[in-house]
Amino acid sequence: MLMRVEPRAPSPAVRRSTGEGKEHDPLEVFPVGAGPRLTTFRGGVIHYTQPIEAVVFKPSDHFAAVYLAPVPGMEAALGSDAMSRFDAPLGMLVVHPANVEGRARWPSPPENLLIGLRPSGLSELAQHELGTQDVELQPPRFGTVDRQALELAKLLRQELASDGTASELYTDALITIFGIHLLRHYSSAKGRRVRPVKGGLSSHQARQAREFLAENYSRKISISDVAAICGLSPRHFIRAFSATFKQAPHQYLVNLRLAAAEKLLVETDHQFSHIAYLSGFSSQSHMTATMRRYKSTTPGQIRKAK
Repeated sequence: MLMRVEPRAPSPAVRRSTGEGKEHDPLEVFPVGAGPRLTTFRGGVIHYTQPIEAVVFKPSDHFAAVYLAPVPGMEAALGSDAMSRFDAPLGMLVVHPANVEGRARWPSPPENLLIGLRPSGLSELAQHELGTQDVELQPPRFGTVDRQALELAKLLRQELASDGTASELYTDALITIFGIHLLRHYSSAKGRRVRPVKGGLSSHQARQAREFLAENYSRKISISDVAAICGLSPRHFIRAFSATFKQAPHQYLVNLRLAAAEKLLVETDHQFSHIAYLSGFSSQSHMTATMRRYKSTTPGQIRKAK
């Protein structure tokens, strides 16, 4: 099967969590059945498992592919007519800048973790982390193995496979960390010094983060949203929040949503689907799966016990 991917007009389907308008979905270029996926504020991730023989790929967003299984005898080209033939090892990283044409052929079906980053999102991240938006991605040679990228890809694959309980905040954080990794090692800004992270949040920042999450847990929230409230870059915020609250931001948010759902289940007669909406879950099944995963119970059991 040959798949041809070209830039397309932005879709109004995905809203930025800040409410400042709408952003297109970087993953809309892939078939619906290509594999589990999730779109976030920063971009999107898909565990691509659909059999494919060849692809012509010219996306309007930045993409990176991490190979989760080796593929011998692969052929590929990026920004060139000349195809290179090589054995793709486990953990190979391919960096595909926006608006650059790439082609690939596989003798056997590949298994990839694809991370899409909107150019505006990567530029914003570069400004936060490196103090400049003037950066260009510089793809490594084909066959390059990146162990850190592989570990991040495994975490993202695990989250996508979590029975409908994938956390958009956790996924957004991992995509953000992946984007920082690309900027540090595969961009024109590589080698630029980054300030070390020291300690946790100040008492003022901790209160701001706690109050913001308490007031907004029922809507889509990105790492950038909460980091901006504290005046920190996303990377600094993730580490400082975890050091202060002894749990990652996404877990803190999940606990807020579960507590709100349990309260509504006990104190009201609302339908489960309405409680899921009020508590910030994407659906009733999402609420049920998350409650079963983290609390070993279900909405029905909680309501029966009230």
